[in-house]
Amino acid sequence: MVFEGIAKTALLGFEMGMTLVLVTVGLTLIFGMMDVINFAHGSLYMLGAYFGLAVVGVTGNWWAALLVAPLLVGLLGGLIEYFSIRPLYGRNPLYHILLTFGFAIMLHGLVTEIWGGQVQNISTPAVLDGSVDLVLFSYPLFRLFVLGVSIAVTAALWLAIRQSDFGIVMRASAHDSEMVDALGTDVNRVFTAVFVLGAVLAGLAGVLLGTARAVDPGMAASVIIQAFAIVVIGGLGSYRGAVVGAFIVGMLNAFGPMFAPQFTDALLYLLMAAVLLVKPAGLFGNPEAT
Repeated sequence: MVFEGIAKTALLGFEMGMTLVLVTVGLTLIFGMMDVINFAHGSLYMLGAYFGLAVVGVTGNWWAALLVAPLLVGLLGGLIEYFSIRPLYGRNPLYHILLTFGFAIMLHGLVTEIWGGQVQNISTPAVLDGSVDLVLFSYPLFRLFVLGVSIAVTAALWLAIRQSDFGIVMRASAHDSEMVDALGTDVNRVFTAVFVLGAVLAGLAGVLLGTARAVDPGMAASVIIQAFAIVVIGGLGSYRGAVVGAFIVGMLNAFGPMFAPQFTDALLYLLMAAVLLVKPAGLFGNPEAT
């Protein structure tokens, strides 16, 4: 019985960690390439959930929401990068922090004004409703779907960064953007593409987690706190660090309420402090580690 509970909690932690990867990878890619600390990233995740809610409301088709909502968030992310962040490249990072923090506040107010502040739910598609018997326990089919999508996207993105021409340009731009620009590649377009990619991933996570849990304006703040903690634990700008950090935080979120429910919220900060004391740059705090 105890082993069954631990196994089920471990699977839940793995699922939570892999879905956090979708949010954190975008954040860490944007920082690793552009040195932009994007405080609006959690709001883009929230918008993905609300756009998904709206698409399901209009079409009644959850699969359309899974496709359309992330693209809409990506389009918005591209507009934000092009018209507001791009003119600030090369300036003090404080400009980016203040700008994206302003966007986070504005998007929160906009969502609250349009959809209200109450908790809402996105209906699970009928084909993914129900549970699957995993010998020791049963597990919701939709959560297994979320886990599978998260693993597939994370692996595909890793291969794209390591193997594709665009991935090579991304890594080269992160190391020396001026040299890449001098060789004829439009670095600004690369930056915009990376920002759009990060926004799409955040929007995708918003639809998936908004369906698995609930949709409310407070979801932006809760996820951005964990995302920044993961980035710090894993190491700023490191893809591998983002994945490992998200996995650790996912397990912490799952096992914390089981073994230390009164300290669940504090465990995240204690872990972050411990990692910073031992490795101030994070577990994989080398931008070259991507």
